Amino acid sequence: MNLITITIQNPWWRNKNEILKDEKVERALHSHPEYTYKYRDENIILLGPRQVGKTTFIKLIIRDLLLFKNVNPKNILYLTCDFIDDKNDIKTALDFFDEQSDKNNKKYIFLDEISFVKNWNVFILGLFNSGYLKDKRIYLTGSSSISLLKETFPGRDIIKILFLPMQFKEYVDLFYTKIWEGTNINIENINDVYKLSLDVFPYIEDLNKALNDYLYTGGFLWPAYIYKNNKDPINELYEIYKDAFISDISKLNKNQRFYREIINEILLGYTSRLSANSISKNTSIGSHKTVEEYLDIMEKLFIIKIFNKKIDNKIMYRSNKKIYFTDPFIYRIMKMFVTGDQFFRENEESKIIEGIVGIHLYNIYNDIYYVQTKKGKEVDFVYKDTGVEVKYGNKKINNLYYSKGYLLTKNDIPKIEGDKVSIPLSIFLYIISTKNKLTNNPP
Repeated sequence: MNLITITIQNPWWRNKNEILKDEKVERALHSHPEYTYKYRDENIILLGPRQVGKTTFIKLIIRDLLLFKNVNPKNILYLTCDFIDDKNDIKTALDFFDEQSDKNNKKYIFLDEISFVKNWNVFILGLFNSGYLKDKRIYLTGSSSISLLKETFPGRDIIKILFLPMQFKEYVDLFYTKIWEGTNINIENINDVYKLSLDVFPYIEDLNKALNDYLYTGGFLWPAYIYKNNKDPINELYEIYKDAFISDISKLNKNQRFYREIINEILLGYTSRLSANSISKNTSIGSHKTVEEYLDIMEKLFIIKIFNKKIDNKIMYRSNKKIYFTDPFIYRIMKMFVTGDQFFRENEESKIIEGIVGIHLYNIYNDIYYVQTKKGKEVDFVYKDTGVEVKYGNKKINNLYYSKGYLLTKNDIPKIEGDKVSIPLSIFLYIISTKNKLTNNPP
C-alpha cells in the first residue's frame, strides 16, 4: 500500500482539527450538531448495510478522541478497506502506523469495510493471538455478515454491534419532537400497549406525517436530512446507494443480471408468499438453488429480510417465504434500479408499510414469522403468542385472525376487546421502537 495514501486518510496526523474538515463529520455536525457518538473502550465489530452511517460513526468517534479525550493524533489510524484486496496491505499500514506513533500511550485502529478483504478474519485473529492488540483498541466495520459469524473470534475480547437504519421512534425524536421519553414496550403486554397508545393518540396527525416522510427516506440519516430540506433524496443519492449495494454483489463474483431479476420478482410479489422455485421459473436463472444462494447473500448484506411460515409452533422452512427490503429507502433504490421508476403507485405505500412493521418487529424481537391458520387465514407477523395484522385502512378488530394481538389501522381511536387491540400503525411503530439503533445482538 502507498504510504502517501495512508497519510491522506489520516489528516489529523498533521493537525487534530483536520477531523472537523472531514466531509462526513461536517455533514453530521451541520445537519444536527448534537447527533454524535462517544468512544466506547472496547474492541468492536460494527455491522450494518451500506451507507447507513458506519463511517460517519467512526469519524465522530475519532473526533471525540482527538478533541475531547486529547489522544495523541498520531496514535489514531483510520483505513478504508474498500479498495484493498490483500490483508498484507493492512499489515503495511499497521507497520507504518507503529513507526510514527507514540509508543508510550494507547493506540486506536479503525478499519472500515474490512469484510471483503480476503482472509481478513485470519489476519485479525493473528493480531489478537500475537499480543499486537494488547495496548490498542480496534474498531472494524463491515456491510456483510457473511464472514462475521459469532464463532469468528471465539474467546477474544471483541464485541459485535449492529448499526441499522433508524427505527421510527428515533426518526420522530430526531426530526420532529419527542412525544414519549420511555424505552420500548413489549408487545406481549397488550394492556400496557393499549394504555400507552391512548396517551400518544393526541399526536396521531404528527406521527402519520412522520410515517409518510419515513416512506421516502427510511431510517438513513443522509436521505432524511435532504428530505427535510424539501428535496427528494432519490434524485441526489440514487447512484451512490445503488453503486454501493451493487459493488458488494460484484465483490462476491455474482451475476448482476440475476440480482436484478430476483429484485424484480421480490417487488412484483411484495407482501405475497414467494418461493425460490417460483422466482427461478419467472427469471432466466433456471435453478432454485441459485436463487436461494442469491437470497441468502442479499439477506447477509442487510438488503432483505426473509420471514418463514409457522404452523402450530413449527417453523416451515420449506414453505413459501415473505420477503421485505430492510428499509423503505432501500426499497426505493431497488425499485429505481430495476424499473427506473421513483414514484409510488396505487396500493404500493400500504405494502411498504407492512414491510416497515415486519422489519421493526424483527429488529426488536428476532423471532418473527407469518402464520396461516387452519381456516386458511393469514396473519402478517407473529411473535410467540402475539399476532400483528397490518390493515392500513380502518378495519374492524375481528379482522385479526388470531386469539391475541394487534390490528394496525391508519387513524382509528385505539380500542381493546379482550386480548385484541386495534391501534393506529404510526403509534404502534413509535411505542415499540427501540430507543437506540445500536445493539450487541447480531443475528
